[in-house]
Amino acid sequence: MLTAVISDLHLGTRTETDLLGRPEVRSRLVDRLGAADEVVLLGDSIELRDRPLADALAVATPFFEELGEAMSGRRVTLVPGNHDHHLGSEWLLRRGEQPLRLEQRALPAPGDPLARLARRMGDTRLELAYPGVWLAPDVYATHGHFLDCHRDVRTFECLARAVSERILRRGGYATPDDYEAVLAPLYRLLYRTAQWSWAWQAVRLGKAVLRRVERADARESRFLPGMRAMARVVKTLGIEADHVVFGHLHHPGEWTSDGGTRFINTGTWRASDAVAACALVRGVGPPELSFPLLG
Repeated sequence: MLTAVISDLHLGTRTETDLLGRPEVRSRLVDRLGAADEVVLLGDSIELRDRPLADALAVATPFFEELGEAMSGRRVTLVPGNHDHHLGSEWLLRRGEQPLRLEQRALPAPGDPLARLARRMGDTRLELAYPGVWLAPDVYATHGHFLDCHRDVRTFECLARAVSERILRRGGYATPDDYEAVLAPLYRLLYRTAQWSWAWQAVRLGKAVLRRVERADARESRFLPGMRAMARVVKTLGIEADHVVFGHLHHPGEWTSDGGTRFINTGTWRASDAVAACALVRGVGPPELSFPLLG
């Protein structure tokens, strides 16, 4: 059993920096993924903060069609992240008061955003999973956006999360629902602004202003704080895994915590800061970090 895990595709960015928007890059990756028994899209697969939903889905459709053809008869699992949280929002609302566990799976229901893409994938089964998936008894995978609740770097996402905590008077974390209570309202607001051009332009301007006051840290200097924040998420949620695969940081690499947990980040497929990687998880042995565009 071979599972290929990729994250942070950001399909549909207005700036067209999504690498998989280029047919030749998309074809090369899909050929590689076609050898897997399952593909996991580990968050931020579709950029839903840059343009209206219908437009974003239209841009993402060629990738999902080609992936569906390559994975015929097998399964693709999509785990929402912060930029495509809306792909799971309808399902999250339908579950009502049911507590959110570490892995919950569902098929897209008619009318869900993801159902539009599922219909374009032939006999490939497209499933939704959130907040993460167990890839093996000792391997857990999640997008990683919960780590923003434990980072103090001055990025737009972390500053916005701090504001959300104050408004909602929340800040203690013990369960996935605690993270959702703080982050989901922020994600809904950012998604809604993308549905109207004037609102998107206002948010874009606000982000530009905030980035001027961010620390001038290079991405490398944020890598270890991000890894340590992810380790706090794992400890808080009681995730008993030897290996944790995640994205969100846009910086592929590995780190082992003091407790012995190995963390693997899968990078990004956005050309502006891309180091495109994927994690390969086999039935036995630890996950491997692969760089499919490098040969």
